[in-house]
Amino acid sequence: MNSFAKQLQRIHPHISSRSRPAPRSARFAIVLVAALVLALPNAGCGDSNAAHTPDSAANRLEAPITRLRVRVEPVRLARLAAGERVTGTVRAFHRATITAETQGRVLARVVEPGASIEAGGKIVELESSRFELELRRSEASLSAARTVLRHAEREFARAERLIAQKAMSTQQHDDLRHAVDRASDEITLSEVARDTARRNLADTRIAAPFDGTVDSIAVNVGDFVTVGTPVATLVDLSRVRIFGGVTAREAARLVVGTKARVSFADLGGLIFEATLESVGRVAASKDGTYGIELWMDDAEGRMRDGLVAQIELPDPDVELRLLARRAALLRRDGHAEVFIVEGEGEAAVGRTRRLRTGRSQGEWIEILEGLEEGDRVIWDGHFALADGTAVLVDGADETGRESHVQAPEATATPAPSLAPVVAKE
Repeated sequence: MNSFAKQLQRIHPHISSRSRPAPRSARFAIVLVAALVLALPNAGCGDSNAAHTPDSAANRLEAPITRLRVRVEPVRLARLAAGERVTGTVRAFHRATITAETQGRVLARVVEPGASIEAGGKIVELESSRFELELRRSEASLSAARTVLRHAEREFARAERLIAQKAMSTQQHDDLRHAVDRASDEITLSEVARDTARRNLADTRIAAPFDGTVDSIAVNVGDFVTVGTPVATLVDLSRVRIFGGVTAREAARLVVGTKARVSFADLGGLIFEATLESVGRVAASKDGTYGIELWMDDAEGRMRDGLVAQIELPDPDVELRLLARRAALLRRDGHAEVFIVEGEGEAAVGRTRRLRTGRSQGEWIEILEGLEEGDRVIWDGHFALADGTAVLVDGADETGRESHVQAPEATATPAPSLAPVVAKE
């Protein structure tokens, strides 16, 4: 008989393994007693062990500290390689609305819109027969005046000999001299009439005042035009002017003659080089900016009047400045703030710093107050931080030790565009 059976037999002597099955209630009582008997040794062991172990609270494992993984970039001294970026508008270097300078009926449209034309090339031709007749009449009048002058000069030469011989009166001599003067004046008037007729005839041939492209023609064959009637629009886009506006601070530092980078979103981001030609000294009444003008060549004919340009102005400032990533900046209560990493390893936490910032360029911004060179600024993962939050710097292992992989060199110079500079001064 096993030990459990023996104990049960001592408690209930009348129960025997050879006895008949007990009633249901008796069986339940037996099971309950057996459970109590089995529990007594375990309870005793528990009391004995408790006397020899430390406090159970000390045995509990401490909960691990949750640290947020972040990426950092140290604040460093560098130079902003470019100045302010402003928006500008492209204008044709020369643009003219050509008008009629005489009256007449349109005889022919020699060129059509979009055609390239050289200076002096004919655009529209007017009916010219009346002016040709006027030119012939003026030339005939001039010829007659010259004949009169020759006759008057011969008569006056004869009078000079007679007056020397005292064979002519002084009055007759003076009259012949005046006749020469009148004939000379008639020639002058005739020459003016001839030149006017020539000019009127030439004005029937409406020509381009400069090399360029015909943008539009406003008349058709058969139209009658008078002096001042618009006939065509001509533009020269082989070189363009780019106009923009800058603040007084920018205007004070710009130097005429320096180069600037100009890009155009409508041309796929192509980058050109332009020359700063002028900086205004009177602020615009509309927005208070000072006008700037840049010149840029366009030998390949990509430019159009009215294109919007992004102008990256030159910056002569070579002073080194504290720079941080713009992505690190947060705006709270109207102030600029960043998180920096304080401490090393498992003790690293994020701390807020309030800043005063300066100019920006690309992904970098100038720090005027609030940070020092070498401060590790959190620029990724900082939106979930609060002051004092434990952090794990990206590039460190789970113990907080940072690896010795060298961080890439920071630079304030924007990455060069894939598009080449396609036009230079």
